[in-house]
Parts: sequence; structure tokens; C-alpha cells
Amino acid sequence: MRHIHQLHQSRFTISILTLMFIVSFAGMGFADGGQVDLNAGTAKELQQLPGIGKGLAKRIVEYRSTHGPFKTVEELMKVKGIGKKTFAKMQDRLTVGSSPEVASSE
Repeated sequence: MRHIHQLHQSRFTISILTLMFIVSFAGMGFADGGQVDLNAGTAKELQQLPGIGKGLAKRIVEYRSTHGPFKTVEELMKVKGIGKKTFAKMQDRLTVGSSPEVASSE
């Protein structure tokens, strides 16, 4: 009986550690306050922004790959399909992280 109890404790410990691991990586592209980092956000994370679907998220990632990291959040409007109205809906949820390229250009 003691052996069974130890086995259950081990499984519980492993489950908790696994959950902690998943949660720690869940928001990698998200900055503080629920903001999305335009330089680190994945296409899936970018889709969490208002007005951003699968296609637009893909264009944002492609733009970033082609032109380098975003220097300002306003630069997002250079991506085809993101105008002033779409940008205004999400502006307060955007940030640009300090990637080495962005930091060196400031």
C-alpha cells in the first residue's frame, strides 16, 4: 500500500512540473500587460490581436523576416492589409521588444 501511495505522489509531482513548464512557455511572445511583442510574437500569438487573422499574421511574420525587427509599433502599418483603423483597434496591445538589432539602432 505504501508503494502505491509513493507512485501516486510521483505522478502528481511530474504532472505539476509538466504544467509549470507549459505555463512558463505559453506566453513567450507576450509582453507585460497582455501586450504582443511584434518582434517575438508567433503568427498564432499575433492572431490574438483584434482584426488579425491567419493571413494577416503570416504577412506580419514575413514582413519581420524580410525587413528585420520592428522599430516602432506604428511600423506595423507598412504591412499590407493593416491601415489606420485596424492599427487603432490593437495599438494599445502592441509593443516592440528590445532585440539586439533594435537596441543597436536606437
